[in-house]
Amino acid sequence: MEKLVEVEDLSVSYYSYRGVVHALNGVSLEVGQQETIGLVGETGSGKSTIGLAIVGLIPNPGRVDGGKISIDGEDLSGKSKDQMREFRRTKLALIFQDPSTALNPVLRIGDQLAEAFAAKRGISRKEAKKMAVDILAEVGISNPKVANQYPHELSGGMKQRVMIGMALTGNPELLIADEPTSSLDVTLQAQIMELLADVSKKKQMAVLLITHNIGVVSRYCERVAVMYAGNIVETGTTRNVLKFPAHPYTQGLLSAVKLGTRKQLTSIPGTVPDLINLIPGCPFAPRCSRVMDVCSKVKPRLTKVKDDQYAACHLYEGAMPA
Repeated sequence: MEKLVEVEDLSVSYYSYRGVVHALNGVSLEVGQQETIGLVGETGSGKSTIGLAIVGLIPNPGRVDGGKISIDGEDLSGKSKDQMREFRRTKLALIFQDPSTALNPVLRIGDQLAEAFAAKRGISRKEAKKMAVDILAEVGISNPKVANQYPHELSGGMKQRVMIGMALTGNPELLIADEPTSSLDVTLQAQIMELLADVSKKKQMAVLLITHNIGVVSRYCERVAVMYAGNIVETGTTRNVLKFPAHPYTQGLLSAVKLGTRKQLTSIPGTVPDLINLIPGCPFAPRCSRVMDVCSKVKPRLTKVKDDQYAACHLYEGAMPA
C-alpha cells in the first residue's frame, strides 16, 4: 500500500509549572493511501497529540522536540504557519471530540459551512451556500432548514454530522477523527461510524481514528496502533493485534474490555506513569507481570513479531536498540 503519512521518531513535550511533560517519545507511524487505522490506548497516552502534530496544531506551551512528519513524501519540518494552513486546506482535516466546542455558537450552520467552502475552494459566497446544503445532505441531514439553524438547536449526533461535513469541504486526503463518538449514545455512535466509513470510501481518503473503543477498531479499522505513555508499543493488522496480542500491555488492555464471548474481565494493576519523571526503560515495566531486569534499564524498540505485527517488548528478539 502506498504511504500517505509517515511519522518518524516524533517527540513532543509540554512545558508546565511542574516540569516538562514528555507527551510523545520517539513515535513512528505510517498511514497508507485510503487506509483506516485505529490509534488506541489509555487517556493521556499521547493519541490526540499525534493527531495535532500531524496537522501542525500543537498548542502552547507544547513543542515538537524532534522527529519528522511527511505527507505524500513532503517533509513538513520547518514549514511556516501559512504553509501548514495551506496543507490543512488541501490535504488534511480534523474532527474534534466535542462538536459543541468546535462550532461557532453565534453563526448559523449553513454560514459556517459556506465560509469553509469559500476559504478552501476559492468560490463565491452564493455558490458556497448551495454547496453547504449539499454537504449536509451528504452527511445524512436532508432537511435544508438545518442550514438556517444555530448549533444549540441541533442534537449531539447532528452536530457531529455537521463537523464531518465541515471536514469534507476541502476534499482531504487524510481525515483525523479524534474520538468522534465519545460524547454520543451507543445508537448514534454506530450511525456516525457508518457515516465515516461510507464517506471515506466514497471520497477515497485515509482515516486516522483516535479512540478508546476497541470494538469500533475491530469493526472499522484495517490496522491498529496501541499507545502507552507516549510510545507506540504494538502495531499491526487489526486481526493480528486483537486476536494474537504480543505486548503485555495490549494483552491487559484487551482483557479489560468485552469482546466476543469473553465473560471474565480483568484490570491492569498499578497506574499510568508520570510523564514528567519517566523511567529509562520500558514505561510499562512497573505494571507488567512479565517484567525482567532489562525492562527497567533499556527502552525496547518495535520489533517484528510476525508478518504485519510489531511489538516494543524485550520478550522478543530484536527489541534491544542497536
